[in-house]
Amino acid sequence: MSDKRKHIRFNIFLDAMAHVGGAIKKLKINNFSKDGIGILSQETFNEGEDVEIEFMIPGDNIPIILEGEIAWASDPTVPGSRHASGVKLKQKSDAQRSRLLGYIYKKWLNSPEEKGKAKETMEEK
Repeated sequence: MSDKRKHIRFNIFLDAMAHVGGAIKKLKINNFSKDGIGILSQETFNEGEDVEIEFMIPGDNIPIILEGEIAWASDPTVPGSRHASGVKLKQKSDAQRSRLLGYIYKKWLNSPEEKGKAKETMEEK
């Protein structure tokens, strides 16, 4: 699958809900890219399904709602496991994208790897 990826992935774990038809499915977002979202769920999704993903950014009180389509889904016959799926985003508002990228950037800056790089740079001076 990695050879199909066009954009960098940001590993961010957030609780979310998917609105699929009239149903609501709980899930976890496990990564974001420019054009998609990786999700994990106890429930299955079908390729081609239209979904609306709703989630909150920690510390923010306005939900982000993104529309997309299930681009791929793991084998639904494996019982008792989390099912992985990929959502290809259809449209993103600039305001929601800005809020989301701001959160991802802060998480990245505070990651142990980036803090280590900053410390090394400071020690070199």
